Amino acid sequence: MLKPVRSLFFVLPLAAVTGLVLTGCKKSGGEAPPPQPPTAVIFGKPVIEPVEDTITAVGSIEANERVEVKPEVSGLIQTILFKEGERVKKGAKLFELDSRKEAAQVAQVKAEEDLARQNSDRAKQLAGTKAISQQEVDQLASQVNVRAATRQVEEERLADRVIYASFDAIAGPRMVSLGQFVNAGSTLVTLVDLDKVKITFSIPERQLAYVKVGQEARLGVGAYPDKVFTGKVDLINPEIDATTRTAKIRLIAENKEGLLKPGMFARVELVTGRRDNGVVIPEGALVAGLENFSVYIVTNGTARVQPVKLGVRMPGKVEIASGLAVTQEIVVSGTQKLVDGASVVHSPDVPANGTNAPASAAAPATNSPAK
Repeated sequence: MLKPVRSLFFVLPLAAVTGLVLTGCKKSGGEAPPPQPPTAVIFGKPVIEPVEDTITAVGSIEANERVEVKPEVSGLIQTILFKEGERVKKGAKLFELDSRKEAAQVAQVKAEEDLARQNSDRAKQLAGTKAISQQEVDQLASQVNVRAATRQVEEERLADRVIYASFDAIAGPRMVSLGQFVNAGSTLVTLVDLDKVKITFSIPERQLAYVKVGQEARLGVGAYPDKVFTGKVDLINPEIDATTRTAKIRLIAENKEGLLKPGMFARVELVTGRRDNGVVIPEGALVAGLENFSVYIVTNGTARVQPVKLGVRMPGKVEIASGLAVTQEIVVSGTQKLVDGASVVHSPDVPANGTNAPASAAAPATNSPAK
């Protein structure tokens, strides 16, 4: 009875193994998995647009002219002849100090000058006679000159009691009140010329070769983010800062509307060159690598990686300096789903975000100061 049991024990595992082998042979002889379908992406072509080379920097706005009005002499404020915040013309009276003593002094020296001139005229009539000597005639003529000089000094002192505007400007807040005694050299008011403004900024010394006096620049300020102002290079500092290795540049910008205020922070774009035939693609078409950038070129439904050299970057798009022809078709949306050699199909239904827009839908190339 033991032998049949032992034989059955060995036969059963063999049959099971045989079944597994047969089953495996049946699977391996089946059909291969179907190929992957092409990836749906959006195609586009580069566009030709004007492109500008720029140097970007940040600077501070200053008034074209700014002075603190101060009297040369001490005295009481007798008259204030302007309103704060209003425009004043060059030569307009701003303040008058009490000048009664000075006016009386001028009147006195004038009377003395007139008397000296009368005495000199009589002496000249008597010249050549024994009634008066030539020496006395000369002395009386000299007295006229002395009195005239004294009168001029006193008239200057009287004129110092009136303070005038030295240029067309806007008057700031006054620092004194009517009837107040002020000392010589104390600030009465500040005058600011805002018809033009100065913008001072610094650039690295290596960029100096691209800057020259009269060069065009664009400006942007936080108060008016959608407005672009223009200016020109007015001064290139002849010295380089030895600590930072930078050079100070000064722009002059027209400011007839008075929107640019001293102390504002300004974003500056200095235009160093222009090209009318720049090859431009959407920024979303770029594929970043470890050392360079690439794009996917589409040929016969296959996407191939093509290294490119970048030129000027603009909001939402970029210039291709080399590596891409304007006639070549590229993937402008959906690059994140691709590998080199992938099969692709054009599908306008693929959602495109702001940076992965078709090249044909890209906005005009306008280098904004806010980039």
